[in-house]
Amino acid sequence: MENANVLIVFVSAILLFCIAFSRLITKAGIPVLVFFIFAGMIMGSEGAGGIYFDNASAASSIGNFALCYIIFAGGMATSWKSAREVLLPGALLSTAGVMITAILVGVAAHFLLGLTLMQGLLLGSVVSCTDAASVFSILRSNNMNLKAPLAPLLELESSSNDPAAYMLTITIISLMKSDGGGFFGYALMFVMQLAVGAGLGFAFGFAGALLINRIRLNSDGLYPVVAATIASFVFAAVQLMRGNGLLGVYIAAMVMGNVKLVHKTSLVRFFDGFSWLMQILVFVTLGLLVFPSQLRAVWLPALVMSAALMFLIRPAAVFITLSGFKYPLKAKLFVSWVGLRGASSIVFATYALTEGIQNADTIFNMVFFISLTSVIIQGSMLTPVASMLGQLDKEDKTLVSRSFTDYEEDIQGTLYELRAVRGSKAVGMAVSDMKFPESVRIMLIKRGESTIAPTGKTLIKEGDTLMVTTGKTEALLALKERLALV
Repeated sequence: MENANVLIVFVSAILLFCIAFSRLITKAGIPVLVFFIFAGMIMGSEGAGGIYFDNASAASSIGNFALCYIIFAGGMATSWKSAREVLLPGALLSTAGVMITAILVGVAAHFLLGLTLMQGLLLGSVVSCTDAASVFSILRSNNMNLKAPLAPLLELESSSNDPAAYMLTITIISLMKSDGGGFFGYALMFVMQLAVGAGLGFAFGFAGALLINRIRLNSDGLYPVVAATIASFVFAAVQLMRGNGLLGVYIAAMVMGNVKLVHKTSLVRFFDGFSWLMQILVFVTLGLLVFPSQLRAVWLPALVMSAALMFLIRPAAVFITLSGFKYPLKAKLFVSWVGLRGASSIVFATYALTEGIQNADTIFNMVFFISLTSVIIQGSMLTPVASMLGQLDKEDKTLVSRSFTDYEEDIQGTLYELRAVRGSKAVGMAVSDMKFPESVRIMLIKRGESTIAPTGKTLIKEGDTLMVTTGKTEALLALKERLALV
């Protein structure tokens, strides 16, 4: 019992350390999730923790469980109003773009690294998807407002390309286990699983929203439990019906996030926090599964593939996919750079381990190294690259996250920014005393580097930025004049 308590204290201390320094880390452009991988490695058998974990099957199960909720949270946070404007290019990036990436990586790995063509295609399938969590943690932490329509395009692509990468990975593994036979059969299975996943996702999404709106529970705290249960049900049910469970979960969540839904704000906040927990769980688990001593044998070929993916393959996939759309050259270059690999790729790599594919260890270690270098290098350079390419909207002073969580049912009208400067009557007042007009609603307060969800008792301080929404400009102007806000 004492040894278990020591282990819990050790693990908790490392995780709290990572969380405590998350602001400093993300300001450098590196997603804090990367450090949870390192935390897992520190806890592992070759680290200070000495925890021996070499169960790829367990890691794969944990990864699938976590991905279900990570993708569900991404779907809930997808605004249909923003997404429909970039639906076709976003859908092409998350399907055709994924396939082009997988093929180019496969060919490059075959000729540059000496892998068989099928092993190369497996590597390409696994790293063909981008990581939404890493991208948006950097954008939000650095308050990056991108020029329209880059934010919704990147959101839609990174949130929805996991299902295609998952299907490619499963298909290639199946082909390798059957000695390459039945290609057209697997191609048909690929299309059918996407179609079934999409169809059932829509059906379950509307049914889930209807259930949440109609059910009457004694405690508000049970609604997130119902929604979480719906997510797991959709994933498992779609899989049982031979559909793509990840796609089904994403579409169901997007439907639920864009219809009238009771307690929607609290549900979105719950899944935002819960997805962070799932991401931490999967990163720590994958960190435990990695043996650092084995990385020495693959670091050079993995670095070659990582560079090829960043500077050649991802740009080629983006430019080919978006060739029919009138996006400026610099916009395409920025989309090419925002191709961070992350947890999904490493989870998919565990499938090869569990299926006993030849060279699966090498592929897993390469994917781990590629994902790590991608997040660190591309993540840290995201802001400078956006600035260099002129893709930051300096005139847009609204919240960077507005494009990701713009719920029309909850936020009526346009979002505005008001500042409480020296001399403003609002300084020192409680929110409840400011007497907002009925058409004006305060969403949150930006204070220095932090944000505050205001209550009626929240006191306004000098320098605070109030984010308010209204559909009536005259009411906003009257409020500004009365309280001397700017």
